[in-house]
Amino acid sequence: MQRGIFAYALAVKKFLLSSQNYLRGHHFHRSIFFVLTCVLGWSRLAQCAPPQQNSPGSTVQVTKVEPPNWWVGFTPEVMLLLSGHDLEATHVSCNLPTLRVSRTQATAGGDYLFVWLKIGAETRPGTAVCRITAAKGTTSFELPLAARAPTLGRFQGLSPDDVIYLIMPDRFANGDLTNDEPSEAPGSHDRTKSRAYHGGDLQGIQNHLAYLKELGVTTLWLTPVVNNGAAADYHGYGAVHLYAVDPHLGSLKDYQDLVAAAHKQRMKIFFDAVPNHVGGRNPWVASPPLPDWFHGTKQHHLDSFSPLKATFYGKPGEKAATNDPFETLIDPHAPSWMKQNLTEGWFFGILPDMNTENPMVEEYLLQNSLWWAETSGLDGYRVDTFPYVDRKFWSYWHAGLRRFYPNLTTIGEVFHPDPAVTSFFVGGVRRYDGIDSGLSTVFDFPMFFVLRDVLLRNAPVGRIADVLQHDALYPHPDRLVPFFANHDVPRFASAEGSSLAKLKLAFGLALTLRGIPELYYGDEIGMPGGGDPDNRRDFPGGWAEDKNDAFTRAGRTEEQQEIFSYVQELLRIRREHAALGGGQLWHLASDESAYVFLRESEEDRVVVAFNNADKTRELKVPLQGTPAQNVESMSLLFGGTKTDLKEGELHVSMPAQSISIFLVN
Repeated sequence: MQRGIFAYALAVKKFLLSSQNYLRGHHFHRSIFFVLTCVLGWSRLAQCAPPQQNSPGSTVQVTKVEPPNWWVGFTPEVMLLLSGHDLEATHVSCNLPTLRVSRTQATAGGDYLFVWLKIGAETRPGTAVCRITAAKGTTSFELPLAARAPTLGRFQGLSPDDVIYLIMPDRFANGDLTNDEPSEAPGSHDRTKSRAYHGGDLQGIQNHLAYLKELGVTTLWLTPVVNNGAAADYHGYGAVHLYAVDPHLGSLKDYQDLVAAAHKQRMKIFFDAVPNHVGGRNPWVASPPLPDWFHGTKQHHLDSFSPLKATFYGKPGEKAATNDPFETLIDPHAPSWMKQNLTEGWFFGILPDMNTENPMVEEYLLQNSLWWAETSGLDGYRVDTFPYVDRKFWSYWHAGLRRFYPNLTTIGEVFHPDPAVTSFFVGGVRRYDGIDSGLSTVFDFPMFFVLRDVLLRNAPVGRIADVLQHDALYPHPDRLVPFFANHDVPRFASAEGSSLAKLKLAFGLALTLRGIPELYYGDEIGMPGGGDPDNRRDFPGGWAEDKNDAFTRAGRTEEQQEIFSYVQELLRIRREHAALGGGQLWHLASDESAYVFLRESEEDRVVVAFNNADKTRELKVPLQGTPAQNVESMSLLFGGTKTDLKEGELHVSMPAQSISIFLVN
């Protein structure tokens, strides 16, 4: 092991020696040291403080460079944000002749320095050494410039055959005990506390890729992996450093290794991006890079709650809110003051809201997303709190991403039950404001609300067809992401009105309706849990001290195995029949307790029969005028429904609380 490291170090040194023309004077040997320490620990590159060479008596200091590295043959210019002290530069220059500093801007009394660096087309990989001359002395910083990796097998985006699996890394599996309580976060690890870190990490996910492959999912969405500040920020949504992996989860190399390992298994990785806000402990809160880096300040800011009552749009005023109030954002008649809290308020009045109308904030956030994609080869972005961000930003951000990654999929979170609201935020169409957001698709929250109402509260099953009849509002309804659970709502298995049969029906519908479904970790074994944070329990078997290991068949209870096998079989059928992936959906029958529909592709046709009643249902389904009108026979793929074809009618006998799948011959 050590001999391998020294051999690699020698190879790096030879590379640096062969590139002396890029490195000048006393910086050369320091560059070797910096590159060796940061390349050998490339996983911590984002956390490496750049070496400096200060003039005698100088108080000028660089403590952080963002982004910490970049690529040649990529963007023609990169905007660097330097943090430190006395950075009121009078001149900045770099030692590579193909690099040019086009302008600089010192802010916050010299605590920050923005540097716009033009990268010539002839620039070769190496380490740029840039010198800062300021009123209180001089210093330098370094910027590694790498060659871009091949794009084959990276940045893949979603396909109709994919199934997404949502993981909270801290709660899935502990693969590396050494990062349970990092030195910079003492007292943060305690499995007995629901809001503390529990020790799950990126290595734990990689260790269980075989389990996920066996289940049949194809795409992993991880909640944010960036460095968070508070002991209760195990969920990842309180970022303090946007260019570093949280030390509880591992290192940047661990994330890169996970993406590479997933790709080898023909699986994809989605990164959870949060341009809307950062954590309350982010150093920007006390000292922002610009006065308007945020909307407001810690002392004076709006909150994210709409000033309008539900009655404004004719909804019951006394009813408890179950979703975010985005109606004003889609309303062309609503003045700006009605929307301002949503787009400029601090999330829940706590999390600092990024001012995405500021061009420098806009560029910083785009570059951050480009950096994560280029660094890891990830396949798409799940975008948190999408409506809370200015739509012009989303148009800019997507255009910047697609310039380099045309296949990258972005999925927006629009927590609302109305398709007229959720569809407004999807890209591919210019809305009343003249803006195309560029967003690939959204999570199908309208279907989520209806599935829970139908299955848990016995709402009319016909409401499923009602959601589907609004698909014309979306440019690509086949890209919608249906689901029945995620990390923000109580576990389905513990919800009032749930049962083993109802949980199976939830899986059956989510995996057969149109779109690319999402599953929440642990639901495939019926994990219980109430509201946040009880819905984020540890996956049993992810920790060595766990009594049962549900990652293995032998470690599952009889009921856990029953659910797992049920989901696994549904996923197998979906994988083997193209109609259940990207096939067109056709209504065949719908009423208060049953829904029968057909999925049709060029390869095959499949009929799905769903009965929510607690007794057997007999239905006669007319086939005349449907894609199944010339059906000769049907073969059962899944479930226990009996069928008979008589004079252009499909007669079905559906067992109580069941879902069945048939192949049309």
